[in-house]
Amino acid sequence: MAIASLFASLGYYPKAHRAIIRHRLWPYMILPGLMSLGFFFTLIGLGNAYFSDISATIYQNYFPGFLKWGILLTIMNLLLWILLFLTGYILYQPVVLILFSPVLGLLSEMTERKVCGSASGAFHFGQILKDVLRGVVMSLRNLGRMMLWILLAWLMIFIPIAGAAVSAVLIFLIQAYYNGCALSEYTLERKNYSVKERIRFTRTHRARITGLGMGFMFVLFIPILGWFVAPALGTVAATLATLAAMNENGGPSSAEEGPPAAFTGCPHA
Repeated sequence: MAIASLFASLGYYPKAHRAIIRHRLWPYMILPGLMSLGFFFTLIGLGNAYFSDISATIYQNYFPGFLKWGILLTIMNLLLWILLFLTGYILYQPVVLILFSPVLGLLSEMTERKVCGSASGAFHFGQILKDVLRGVVMSLRNLGRMMLWILLAWLMIFIPIAGAAVSAVLIFLIQAYYNGCALSEYTLERKNYSVKERIRFTRTHRARITGLGMGFMFVLFIPILGWFVAPALGTVAATLATLAAMNENGGPSSAEEGPPAAFTGCPHA
């Protein structure tokens, strides 16, 4: 069942692509796309500016003479670039999905209105901004937990033979889950889910949330184009998937947190 839910959530990415075209949501992709490109080109600029000097300094001062082969300098540069982009993928959530959440929160709102025909009242950008800013607190909480779990998974690299492979798989799944949480956060916050309800929702739909994050990361693996479309495509996919899950559940269920917020379920684009 979990595997089926994971692959089903990946299917929301082609649905999101169709929804963006059919409902003319593409103008809302431009700003987050440019922000995302700016993040990755900043990484590339940092690498171009400093890696040659760093590699040369390490090569000249810390390698013994019998190991000073030209190929080692090339390998060192390659390892620095790999480290830079691995760091970039880990930092992508706080930089793009959190700092630019007002823009992505607006896209999530417009997706529900145009695709799902939501009639939840007049559009108020100020209310969206308040919702998103409250959601940032939850996203920062998830970020701290993600970094802790990634550190623990990274320590498994010291296990002989299979440690490196197990560590890499775990880090990927941890990132996918928390990226999925960040993408669904815009919808859950807009629907007035409390912190307890959001935690319960993401845990109940762990496979679905992980699949959303995996799809997001797969799109990021596409150079340039993937970096541009990933934030908006992931947000639309997560909005559709989260609303569908809410429709299945019937909304927030915690009586102690107040009555469930009204919403329109949207199981398909």
